Amino acid sequence: MARKRMIDPSIWQSEDFGKLSNLAKIVFIGLFSLADDEGRGRANPMYLKSNLFPYNEDMRSADIEKALLEISSNMSVIFYSCDGSSYYSLLSWYTFQKIEKPTNSKLPAFDENSKEIHRLFAEASPKGSRPVVPKRKEDNRKEKEEKRIRIKDIYNENCSNLPQVQKLTEKRNKAIDKFLEELTEEQFKKICKIANTTDFLTGKNDNGWKADFDFLMRTDKAINVLEGRYSNSKSRNERF
Repeated sequence: MARKRMIDPSIWQSEDFGKLSNLAKIVFIGLFSLADDEGRGRANPMYLKSNLFPYNEDMRSADIEKALLEISSNMSVIFYSCDGSSYYSLLSWYTFQKIEKPTNSKLPAFDENSKEIHRLFAEASPKGSRPVVPKRKEDNRKEKEEKRIRIKDIYNENCSNLPQVQKLTEKRNKAIDKFLEELTEEQFKKICKIANTTDFLTGKNDNGWKADFDFLMRTDKAINVLEGRYSNSKSRNERF
C-alpha cells in the first residue's frame, strides 16, 4: 500500500493548477497519492480510473485521458511509455515529499537522454522509453495563437456572405478558446459553410439582420446551425 503523501497547501493558489478542470485537479492530486517512493506511477487511464474513482460508474477512461493531457500541458509531470505500458514521473516529488527509508521504484525510469518526444498514449514503441514532457508555457501560448488565427481564417474563407473578421480582440480570443473546448476546427468549418448558405443568417429576414463571427462563436448558436435549426425550411419560431 502506498505511504501517506504531502500536498503543498500553496497548490490552491497556483495559476497553473488553477487552469486545470476540476477533474484534472483531482487526478493530479491522485497521481501523488498513487506514486511510489520515487514519484513514479502507472499512467494507464483504466488503472487510474479504477483506483481513483472506484465507485463512480459514470467516469470513463476517456475522461481520465483528457485530464492527463491537461496535466501534461500545465503541470510538472512527465508522461512516457516503456514496453507498451504508460507511466508518469512527478518532477517536484522530492521538493515536497520527505520519505524515510524509501523503497526503490519497480517502474522504469524516464530516459532524459531520449530525443523522441511523443504525446501521451501515442502508439507505443517496443523498445525503450517514449517520454511525454509538459509543454512550456511559450509553446502553449503559441499553439493557442495559431488555433485562433486558423479559426479566423476558416470563417473569412467560408463566410463570404457574412461580415468579415478584421481583428481578433481579447474578447474574441477568449471566445475561440472556449469554443474549441466543445467543438473542433473541422466542425466550425462545416458550421461556417452552412451559415453562409442559410437565408436567415445571411440577412434574408424581416429586419435584414446577419449573423457574424461573434454569433457563431457562441457554442449554443453554433450547434443550432450544425443541427439545421436555421435552415431555409424552418419557420421563424423554430429558429430560436
